[in-house]
Amino acid sequence: MRNIILVVLILCSQIFLSQNVQITGRILNNENSPVDFAEVLLLKNDSVKIRSEVTDANGLFTIDAPKDSYILQVKRFKGILYSKKIKLENNLRLNDLRIEDIKQIKEVILEKKKKLIEKKIDRTVFNVENSIFSSGADLAQVLSGTPMLSVSDNSVSIVGKSGVAVMVNDKLLNLSGTDLINYLRSLRSDDVSRVEIITTPPAKYEAQGNSGILNIILKKNTKLGWNGILSSSYIQTTYVGNANNLTLNYNSNKITSSLRLRQFERPSKAVELIDIIGTNSILSADKRKDQFKGAGANFSFDYKLNQNSNIGVIYDISKSHSDMDIFNRSIYQTNGIQDSLLTTSSEHRKPILTHSLNVYYDYKIDSLGKKLSIAGNYFSNSPDAEVNFQTIADYTPGIQKIRNLSNLDYQIVSGQADLYLPFKWGTLETGLKFTHFMNDSNIKYLSFKNDQYIMDTGRSNYFEYKENNAAAYVSVYKSLGEKWSAKAGLRYEYSTIDGYSETAGERNKNEYGRLFPSAYLEYKANENNTLSVNYSKRINRPNFTALNPFRWYSNPYSFYTGNPFLSPSYNHNVELSYLYKNRFSVTVYGQKLINGYGRITSLTQGIKEVNYKNYLTQYDAGLNASLYTNVTKWWENNTNIVSFYSESESSIPEVVPQNGVSMYYTINNTFTINKEKSVLFLLNFYHYLPNKQGNTYIGNISNLSAGFRFSLMEKKLRVNMMVEDIFRGTQSKGKIFYDEFTQFYNNYYDTRRFTLNLTYSFGNKNIKTNNKQIQLEEKNRAN
Repeated sequence: MRNIILVVLILCSQIFLSQNVQITGRILNNENSPVDFAEVLLLKNDSVKIRSEVTDANGLFTIDAPKDSYILQVKRFKGILYSKKIKLENNLRLNDLRIEDIKQIKEVILEKKKKLIEKKIDRTVFNVENSIFSSGADLAQVLSGTPMLSVSDNSVSIVGKSGVAVMVNDKLLNLSGTDLINYLRSLRSDDVSRVEIITTPPAKYEAQGNSGILNIILKKNTKLGWNGILSSSYIQTTYVGNANNLTLNYNSNKITSSLRLRQFERPSKAVELIDIIGTNSILSADKRKDQFKGAGANFSFDYKLNQNSNIGVIYDISKSHSDMDIFNRSIYQTNGIQDSLLTTSSEHRKPILTHSLNVYYDYKIDSLGKKLSIAGNYFSNSPDAEVNFQTIADYTPGIQKIRNLSNLDYQIVSGQADLYLPFKWGTLETGLKFTHFMNDSNIKYLSFKNDQYIMDTGRSNYFEYKENNAAAYVSVYKSLGEKWSAKAGLRYEYSTIDGYSETAGERNKNEYGRLFPSAYLEYKANENNTLSVNYSKRINRPNFTALNPFRWYSNPYSFYTGNPFLSPSYNHNVELSYLYKNRFSVTVYGQKLINGYGRITSLTQGIKEVNYKNYLTQYDAGLNASLYTNVTKWWENNTNIVSFYSESESSIPEVVPQNGVSMYYTINNTFTINKEKSVLFLLNFYHYLPNKQGNTYIGNISNLSAGFRFSLMEKKLRVNMMVEDIFRGTQSKGKIFYDEFTQFYNNYYDTRRFTLNLTYSFGNKNIKTNNKQIQLEEKNRAN
């Protein structure tokens, strides 16, 4: 064994000591400002391209190449700005190259140079601004057309895997379910540059989240001045809704700022049929009207202290209401014979106020791109919910009136420092982070007796939860010659937990530390063929609701509760990917979930309880293939097919695991109607075949959508009309298997929708918006 290790070390050392050398430099214009998106080429015989790289936002570039003589050439917008003969014998660090920048070039030229799909060593990049979603769509529509992703009315996920974390400029959104989808619909694709699909996140990112990260990067333009976008949408489901957005941006030599205002109102109808069939059965039917409305503002301000440093602040405030009016009819049976009938009408009122504050400082250490970033983050979420329900039972006269009051206060405070250190031999990233969570929950259960509401102390609770997380990481990237590159990282996270339930008199303390490795290897055979393999380990910590032992009642005989002893789950991911011409990609993946948790339904003496438990070990394997193609000059097609196998094991006998194979496919088509390409017709379809995961069987789901897009007034005004789920195929049907009963569900959430959107752009189009990347990935646990 020792000899084998020695041989491996020798081979690795030979790879790292390869004959390639590195050339680095920076491109500046006559005003000493960095020139981004400039292509730096190494040529042989004046025309044979050996290597090329594009400068980043700081004008920096790094190229690895074999020792030889070359022509170094700098191009931008198809114009040659610089050319010089060089001889590479050792690593070469060039002085700043000053060039005559080409000005007043239309943005569309740059857009044509970008690839639609790019494969980087640790992520897949979908360039939205080069796709059919470049303007006039909302962010949910953008994600629905992104390879490997699935978007429904209550979730975003990677097909064949569970849900993912969603970030905007490296800043995690504190939203899940329908709240997340509604927020994504309030953002415009006009502001989006690209979507990064990070299925195996590197060490820089929090280890939280089993199935990866979607990182949405907003556009960063280069000109000074003002601009803005005004957008308004009419939305028709069963009810009429609307969404309105205003974005104002300003940039000067020192200041980069933006103000984004949003308002939305989205009423919808929902029908939920949930039947528990066994010796003791409950047949339940919900008819519901949901109302989600609110407004918010986001302000960002960045100030350039000098050539090497800048400070900034990002503040977001949101005030929303999530309301529901529900009529429920529940039939209780024993051996198929009705025992009782309960009808319950309830009103759910949930105002939500959230604040998010991010303060940061960036310092450029040298001209090669070394950078120190320091950030402080604060987040608070204060949902106060009131639920009033009235229940009529056929076995007793009168009406039972119950009121649930919940006052919740989530707060997260964090600080972090990150170093980005490019060297001649490779790139090193390292950093530290500390996060403090606080959650105070005061839940009251009141019964109406003698003409007044009286608190039931046995069903009320005060829950206090505190958690501290400390993390450190290191990540190394290195080019291993002309075609190979590698990246490896290690993250360590240490957590202490203290949860206290006043009513139950229970205190739960826990502490644990874990290592989370990640590794990536990429082989680029040529410009058209890229092969990569990667691995990562992840953790999924329970959110605060899952840990709170209080009981939330929907009627006197049905409640759900949290589990203060719930522990995290862990996930191992491995992937093998192939990309051809940035148009066709295939990924084979495997995934193992350990100590998975979820909601478990139990039925005891007519009382329905839904609780969280750790019980699941799950193995997934699948294949994901995507193809983007121009069928004709006027027909663009995007097809994605996923096939996967899932096998589950349960550690508790009441859960009956399910195993099986499934497939999902989506076909998106865009037809250009006129020569000016100002009128487009869209026809999209996706279909989930039946599948089994955990202890759940999920039935067929399909969605056919169609619409038009118009560009008017020199593309300043864009009009979109879309009809989604034309045949109501997204009705959710399935079964959940337990040893003593089977739970059947058949739900519909008003997904047939007509949307009319108007988007107007004004001011200087080439304005720079704040694209600062701040990380507060813990926010999604505050639910």
